[in-house]
Amino acid sequence: MREKQRGIRITFVLRNRDRDWSDLERLDESAIALDSRRFVGGRNSWIAQSYLRLRDALTERGFEVGLSRHFEPGALCIAHRDDANDFSHAASTAYRLVVRADRAPVHACDLAIVQNGLGAASHERFIPLWPQPGLVPRDPSRGAAIRSLAYQGRLGSAPEWFRSRAFLRDLGARGVAFEVRASGWESYRDVDLALAARRESPRVLATKPATKLYNAWHAGVPVLAMPEPAYLELRRSVFDFVEVHGPGDIVRAVDSLRRDPSLYRALVANGHQRAAEFGVERTRDRWLRLIESEAVPAFLRSKETREHRRLWHLGAMARQKVASRRHRIAVAWERWMDDPAGPRLAFDRLRAAFTRDTLAETPLSEPSNLQQP
Repeated sequence: MREKQRGIRITFVLRNRDRDWSDLERLDESAIALDSRRFVGGRNSWIAQSYLRLRDALTERGFEVGLSRHFEPGALCIAHRDDANDFSHAASTAYRLVVRADRAPVHACDLAIVQNGLGAASHERFIPLWPQPGLVPRDPSRGAAIRSLAYQGRLGSAPEWFRSRAFLRDLGARGVAFEVRASGWESYRDVDLALAARRESPRVLATKPATKLYNAWHAGVPVLAMPEPAYLELRRSVFDFVEVHGPGDIVRAVDSLRRDPSLYRALVANGHQRAAEFGVERTRDRWLRLIESEAVPAFLRSKETREHRRLWHLGAMARQKVASRRHRIAVAWERWMDDPAGPRLAFDRLRAAFTRDTLAETPLSEPSNLQQP
């Protein structure tokens, strides 16, 4: 197999190469930890980072590895979905390995990489996103103390109760500070509990990775997480994360962990064990296995047919554009329906008027899985 793949060109497609990554080919893998914030988000985490993580291993296997703003004709090209919207003839003759990320399904591709393994289509393969670049683990001298709770992520989908005075007061009464970090996601040095919670469209959540979960595992920090699909997919035991549905669950989880420091330590130990599945080496192995065992054989088999699939490419690109439009409309509708200022309450009131049902107050959250029945 190594002989067959010798000389095959693998091109990482980065449309923002000239603007953001003119130095990428001069960097080595150590740059990811040294300048970690450059490798966050979309193309940067999936393509720029993968280029540095995989380049040497692919070169050692006989591949010719390159970087380009566009799909190269006749090459095996790896691209983010945002850069896989080219109608050109050259793009149709490339073998297209496309990272879907949290976007609509990819049609104009030979293989697609998805961020979780739930409901993957026949042409989709799950590879986890690399762990947080430059991750700084929790200071072990903090022991089982719980003085800080941190959410580390984008703020656009942060639940409104993040700003609840009652929630902050309840945490403060327990000596716990809640910090919302829109940047500096790599540092868990002073974090005692990690919070993974967001208010988002179910359609978007179905495409999200479990990075907040396994980053905290790597950092040695127990996770309080809302039951997103990717988290539930990875859960093997109650020690993987504490399931929460809102501020009441979080406060109860803090109380439970404080009462039982051994439970806190068990969550940390379990996280260290699970983290090994999502480390850099294991993720690199997944990439190399996919490329060598599936992408390269398909690339070699399709060499002749790729020269004559212009019509297929145009049709697939048209379907992809339609899928993107439908996805955006569906996500916008779901977000509107779930917005506190959206129509759901009005619909409930209308239903109550016709059915004589009384509107109940918002029910209490489901019990945390740390609570005993």
